[in-house]
Amino acid sequence: MKIASIRNYPLQMSFLPAVAANMRRATTHTERVTVYRVELDNGIVGWGDSHGESDLSEHVGRHAMELLHGQVPDALRMACFDAVGKTMDVPAHVLMGEQRRPRIPFAYWTIDLPPDLLAQQIRYAADLGYRTYKLKVRPWWDVIELAECAAEHAPPGFKIWTDFNGHLRDAHQAIPILKKLQEFDCIGGIESPIPQRDVSGYKRIRSIIDLPIALHYGSGCCHVVSDDSYDRGVPAERQIRENLCDGFVLGGDADTFGIDQVCYENRKVFWIQAIGTSLRAAFVAHISSVCRQTTLSSMSGHALWEKDVVAEPLTPVDGYLPVPSGPGLGIEPEVALLEELGKPQPPELRRISTVVYPSGVRWSFSDEQVRHEAFYFGRLPGFVRGIHLEVEDDDGSQDFDKRFTECEQTPLVTG
Repeated sequence: MKIASIRNYPLQMSFLPAVAANMRRATTHTERVTVYRVELDNGIVGWGDSHGESDLSEHVGRHAMELLHGQVPDALRMACFDAVGKTMDVPAHVLMGEQRRPRIPFAYWTIDLPPDLLAQQIRYAADLGYRTYKLKVRPWWDVIELAECAAEHAPPGFKIWTDFNGHLRDAHQAIPILKKLQEFDCIGGIESPIPQRDVSGYKRIRSIIDLPIALHYGSGCCHVVSDDSYDRGVPAERQIRENLCDGFVLGGDADTFGIDQVCYENRKVFWIQAIGTSLRAAFVAHISSVCRQTTLSSMSGHALWEKDVVAEPLTPVDGYLPVPSGPGLGIEPEVALLEELGKPQPPELRRISTVVYPSGVRWSFSDEQVRHEAFYFGRLPGFVRGIHLEVEDDDGSQDFDKRFTECEQTPLVTG
């Protein structure tokens, strides 16, 4: 079962039209996905996927069995679980351990959205069979208005997990907002409300707020790139020992099974999130099905694609995703779809995003990262009642070019 060949299928996926504009202005999430075809020397083929594209050719000639639990690119590990499972005629989860559940709790997911679009997405997710929605929450939106919108449109039992990525900044700002959020029955929990380095802040929040809190395991959580010391987080041992959270967010890599044992011994739960296609959803399902502590809703974001790489994308039933029962991943991409989606990457579109305060003051940015850091570093007040974001795409005009160039130098303030 040695790897005979690896072929890359670089794909230009497309977000659903309803959310495409918002997903595209969030530069942390791309439509560029690669599917990898890994063929073994016995002729069996396994499939994996990843965002971006990696050259995996150095692994040709290696035995697929040794890559199942090794520190190798996740797309390759995924493809090897698929190929080895097919070779042995067993589902991938059999190669991972004892299956503890045939269906796993599974969540819908999007980037931050305006209230009207959030309402539409809640209805869409519920119609697909989801009962949990993991929503990015950002300081350029009125989070209480979003919660009110969710409460109005979420069906009974539907829960929203709010992911702040540390944007509440500190306990002083976080607690009043979280107190209001916990009044809404549809709010199921919160993820990383403040930077994960702030141990005392989390202890204070935990002493006052009665919502479950999830953290990134043993790391930071903030989207800050200009200062790598801003949020390095604290070790997982300290997160657990000082009871900073109820559970964790994991990526589903080779360490997951060991972390599952740690969480079991310390009575912490977690979910797995790894964005990709239905192939990724299947892989997440297999991993989650053998872990004791994956009782929170995992996610792959595959429902956001206008067209997936499989003929029938995986969907949950009443909030639970059935684990595919066939050999390997139990799901196959359609080669015709891979060829159809194999388009060149389009030129990046310039955008001006403007944070609008209820006073009429407007802060315009040419770069999403600069906008993130303006809030992280306290240069702008966030989560103000009535605040919202407006986005303008490049229309090719001289006026847009002039304003974009000005914003590149420094945020443009008007009003």
